[in-house]
Amino acid sequence: MGVAFSTIGRLLPLHTPLPGQSVGERLESAPAPFWISLMAPRISIVMATYNGAAFLEEQLSSLERQSLPPAELVISDDDSSDGTDDIIAQFAKRAPFPVSIGKNRPGLGFRDNFLRAAERASGDWIAFCDQDDVWREDKLARCADHMAQPEVTQISHQARLIAQDGAFLGLFDQGIVTSGVRRPLFYDVWGTFWGFSLVVRRDVLGAAPIDPRFVDYVDPRFRISHDRWAFFLAQTLGRTVEIAEPLVDYRQHSANLFGATGRPPEAAETRQSVIEKNAGYIAATRRMVEIVQGLPHSVEKDFPAFDRQQAEAVYLHALRQLEARDRIYHGTAMTSAVLCLRTLLAGLYRNAQNDTIRWRSFAKDMAFSLKN
Repeated sequence: MGVAFSTIGRLLPLHTPLPGQSVGERLESAPAPFWISLMAPRISIVMATYNGAAFLEEQLSSLERQSLPPAELVISDDDSSDGTDDIIAQFAKRAPFPVSIGKNRPGLGFRDNFLRAAERASGDWIAFCDQDDVWREDKLARCADHMAQPEVTQISHQARLIAQDGAFLGLFDQGIVTSGVRRPLFYDVWGTFWGFSLVVRRDVLGAAPIDPRFVDYVDPRFRISHDRWAFFLAQTLGRTVEIAEPLVDYRQHSANLFGATGRPPEAAETRQSVIEKNAGYIAATRRMVEIVQGLPHSVEKDFPAFDRQQAEAVYLHALRQLEARDRIYHGTAMTSAVLCLRTLLAGLYRNAQNDTIRWRSFAKDMAFSLKN
């Protein structure tokens, strides 16, 4: 595998001091963008591309218009062949911030493409960026408002759904109704926010090695994607800021890997398919437990909201729940129904993160037991 890198970009012009000006006088008289850039957190935009020529220019232009410029744009291309390279090269020449370009030959797939690009980022925060969306001009500025809070490890927001031609389709809120800050491990351990909306502290991604990360529990043929990996670490180590504003136009088109509705619908379930699907979740969650248990002791200092004992308890409970459901799926009809009730009474249908009962999971397992 070959990976090529280059860094292109022009520096923002510094204010030229008048003769005899002190450094302090120079800073006070500098134009607002320069002064703001000194005070603002350093944010790296990390973009993974693959044959994205159709919409890439519009997305890059929206990054160029950010009211708070990023510290850098890190692009990793997965061996595109449609003109993507030329668009990136032309943008790098005019961009008002440094642009680092990497080329993967052969391609890595979007999961590792994003994560390997993130390893090259130098900012304090990483904003993941898809190639076919459009960012609101104040996206980085709105997110930066919350970056001074030491316990915050990730920030997410709503989006506007747009059609291929840019027409507005509706609001994609991701469950974000009001702006606020959520405690560590507030969300389902198998949940995530979509990557285009995630802004994560860079040291979060350094808390655990990328490999061997856990499998994608929805598609165990692959390792987990960049957004689910970042979300797992970030919600384990700290607090999450939710911004109830649509800061990105999320484009829906035929080439989307995953649209707003998520992954393609699955085929009708059989007992064997349910067992195999649950096995993927078990493998992933067992690895989550191992990762949390293996986190270095330095994370308590780096992430003051992290509670190791609580985190281990949450992920161990989630694992026990999956193992109990696995026993249900392996039983005969009557045995499975009895096991369902025992699992409920044992508290193993309770959510690991908030102790509420997963009634839908119980109902699904009971119906499946009686049916099969």
